[in-house]
Amino acid sequence: IGARLGRDRQPTRRGARRMMGSLPDGPLLDAVREAAARAHAAQNDVSRLQEVADGKLARLQAMHDAERALRRRAEAEVAVLGRCLRDAEAFHALREVQADVRAAKQAQQAQALRAVLEHQSRVAKEQRQEQAGAHARVAKLEFEREQLLLRLARLEEQRSALRSQQQQQQQLLQLQRE
Repeated sequence: IGARLGRDRQPTRRGARRMMGSLPDGPLLDAVREAAARAHAAQNDVSRLQEVADGKLARLQAMHDAERALRRRAEAEVAVLGRCLRDAEAFHALREVQADVRAAKQAQQAQALRAVLEHQSRVAKEQRQEQAGAHARVAKLEFEREQLLLRLARLEEQRSALRSQQQQQQQLLQLQRE
């Protein structure tokens, strides 16, 4: 109807009724009314289809937005996991270095302890040798002391005997003088 009227757009319902009201009654008017009703139903169908399409498009757009948000979240989580992995690797490397340092310290302490024990063992051996030598010297000195005491006792006896002899000689000399 709009094409016959020279318009680019379809007539509104009111305009279609006005046009149909000016046509004479008859089969042509019925055909026009049916065509108008079909056009109106088709326009309603197109409107519903457009609404459905708009709804689907909105859902698709929402899904696309949600998918992009999920992708961004997944990328952020991957980045966080990457940092966690790097941190874990660094922590593991640090633990290995600390274990190596502990092992080196323990080895150094063990070596120092071994050196101290060896020194103490040498010192103890030397002390035992010195003690054994000292005991031997003490025993020798005690033996020499005993010998000196015996000699002293003999000398005392000899002295005593000499005194007594001297006294006897003096007594003899006195007696001879008298």
